[in-house]
Order: sequence, then C-alpha cells, then structure tokens
Amino acid sequence: MGQRPVQQPANRIIEAMKTVKKPLEPNVSPGDEVLIVTDTDHDPEVWRTIAAALVDIGAHPVVSMFEPREMDYFDPPESVGEQMQAVDVVVTCTTTAMLHSPAGHAAMADAGVPIITMDGGITIDMLTKGAATADYKEVERLTYEVATKVFEGGSEARLTSEHGCDLTLSIEDRVFVPEKPDPDAPVGWPVKAIELRPGFTAAVFPGGEFNVPPDPTTADGTLVIDTTMHTLGRLEQPIEIEIDTGEIVDISGGHQARELERLLEEYGDEDAYKMPTEFSVGTNPQARVTGVQREDKVMLGCIHVGLGTNADVGGEVQSRLHMDGVVARPTLEIDGEVKIDRGEILPLQES
Repeated sequence: MGQRPVQQPANRIIEAMKTVKKPLEPNVSPGDEVLIVTDTDHDPEVWRTIAAALVDIGAHPVVSMFEPREMDYFDPPESVGEQMQAVDVVVTCTTTAMLHSPAGHAAMADAGVPIITMDGGITIDMLTKGAATADYKEVERLTYEVATKVFEGGSEARLTSEHGCDLTLSIEDRVFVPEKPDPDAPVGWPVKAIELRPGFTAAVFPGGEFNVPPDPTTADGTLVIDTTMHTLGRLEQPIEIEIDTGEIVDISGGHQARELERLLEEYGDEDAYKMPTEFSVGTNPQARVTGVQREDKVMLGCIHVGLGTNADVGGEVQSRLHMDGVVARPTLEIDGEVKIDRGEILPLQES
C-alpha cells in the first residue's frame, strides 16, 4: 500500500512527447519538412517520439538513418549532408554529437537551415526526467546570471577540485554575455533556435550552460576530469591531464585514460591536443549524472572543459575533434575571488 505504480512504457512515450515539444514547437511550423538524422546504435524510441511529436504539430518528418560515426563532430554520409540542406529544419538524434560537424555547418551557414540538436545518445529516460524537464525560462535566467555575475569583467580563472585539479587560464576578452532574457517572452533561447554566431542557428536540447571559448595558450596546470567525457561515457576513475601553455603533454589514470590517448592518436590532429578550448558552467538545475554528455555537462554548478575545436563557439581552434570532460564539484576563482565553491554558484545564492 502507498507505493507509487511503475510507469509503463506507453506512459513514458506520452511524457516524452510532451517534453520533446519544448524545442520543436518554437522552431517548427505546420507544413515544415523536418529531417531527423539518426543512426543504427541510437534508441529508436527517441526518434519515433520526435517524429510523432512533429506530426502532432503538423510538420512532415523525414528520417535518415546510417551507421554511427566513429567520433563526435564527424560527418554523416554525403547524401544525408545534402538532405540537411534541402529541408526546413533538421533534428540531430545521433549517438555522436553532430551539430558542429562540417555538414551541420553547411546546413546552417550555406542553406540557412536551423538545427535542433538532441544528439549524443539521449534516451527516453532523459526525455521523461532530468535536464529535459527543466523550466527553460529559469535555465535562461540562470545562464544570464552566471555570465554576468561569475564571468563578466574577469581576466584570470583558476579551476580546482577535490580530485587534484589545479588549472589557470585567461578569460580576458573571451566572455560573451548573451542578451538579457525577456521575462514576457513565451520561450527563450535555450529552446528557441537563434543565431549564436554568424551562420550558426541552433537550439541545443536538453541544454543549459554558459560557455567561454578561451585562448588555450594561456592555460597551465592539471585538469582532472572526474565524471563523464565525450565518447568515454561515465568515468570509472578520474582522468588527469597535464597542460602546458594550452597543450596536452600527459594523460594518466585507468583504462579510460588509455582510451583517450588512443582516440587522440587515431582520430585527432595537432589541434586536438589544444586544451582548454571550451570552459563552460552548467546552468540546468534538473540535470543529473546519466553517463550521457548531453545531460551531464549542463548540471548546475559543474564545469566542462573541452579539447580541440572551438571555432564553432567563438574561438580560433579548428580540429577534427572536440571532446568535453565534466568536473562535477569544481571550485572556480575569477581574479582571486571564489565564484563557485565545490559546485555551489555563490553569486546565485545572493540573488
């Protein structure tokens, strides 16, 4: 008596449809042709749910499926890239992140097609609880608060953690504050596709982060990734990365550290060893650790640090790879003042 009934699969699909409409309804109009890009390793219930939601909106979904790509940022087959430029909207729903692939850029910049990205291996579970269920007006507000109260006006950042992380880097002239949220707008930019930079119109779901694209040459120290990393998933033990003037010079840890070394050697290039090229604070209060980077890296108060490409988020580095690693309970100092204390964003507590 008193126990909550187990949610049945049909109920989960209904709840997932409600959630997935959050980024679809602001960006898709009745009659739009919408390409869903997916792969054979992805949970088919996710793309089926997206397709059903699109039909309910009055749009026309088209599904393109192919074998999974080896790494994040790698292109889909050429014919799929051509399809991405011939529709009204693209939804990426793949096991590897594809928004920032060359095909994604071509669709957005050359053809003016907005992309709603739900890639990275999201699951039906992730569409019924956690980050996707957040109040995205609140996520928008928190992101703006982090931009203005944690980073704006700052010059030097120092990241430490209980696992031995101690990394310093310059953020001077690299903090790009978003437009102040309009409290009367029905939806904001976390779910509405906007031009994040020239030729880059997208909505990321589930989302919630404030990103700084640092100049990696200003960074020195030890970065310890302790939670999740692109391609590697949930970490069994932390990965320690030694950084000298923005270059990875040593990687240590368990078998996943060895796998990271292999991935960089096999799929990377010279610029893949540049780090950090992304430095982001999570701003989604409903996000939790799932082992899927799409959700883990937006947990409120976590920091994810990227290697490789950052030209897509306002930097200058262009690589074959981009991989983010999550630090779950970071301490962040900006110009010597503690702004985040073991995952608690101090300025938000003062608001």
